[in-house]
Amino acid sequence: MNYRHAYHAGGFADVVKHIVLSLVIAHLRQKPAAFRILDTHAGAGLYDLTSPEAQKTGEAETGIRALIAATLTAPVEDLLRPYLGAIAGFNPQGELKTYPGSPALACSLMRPVDRLIACEMGPAAATALA
Repeated sequence: MNYRHAYHAGGFADVVKHIVLSLVIAHLRQKPAAFRILDTHAGAGLYDLTSPEAQKTGEAETGIRALIAATLTAPVEDLLRPYLGAIAGFNPQGELKTYPGSPALACSLMRPVDRLIACEMGPAAATALA
């Protein structure tokens, strides 16, 4: 299988997966003990939503861009706060251009004592991840 994360960055499936990841990390952070995350399909880590790859599929339009444009109820805002806060942290100018893949998202939510092991087989993505 040849799956290239850059074509799907910020798409609906990414958003769902990353919301769950954010909630799991937020839960793990409640315990004082350190935790470790193993990401076996890490990708490059960060993605430019203005890149030709991301523009080709346009998946971010029905994923992260649709979520950000949505009117959320207070309980949903509270639930999504870790995830949306992390997305905002990667886009400090307020314009959504950068989308974090799982390793970058995880690192942004982890504490200094927590650890991430990120594996990627694709040479170009592995180089970018490193």
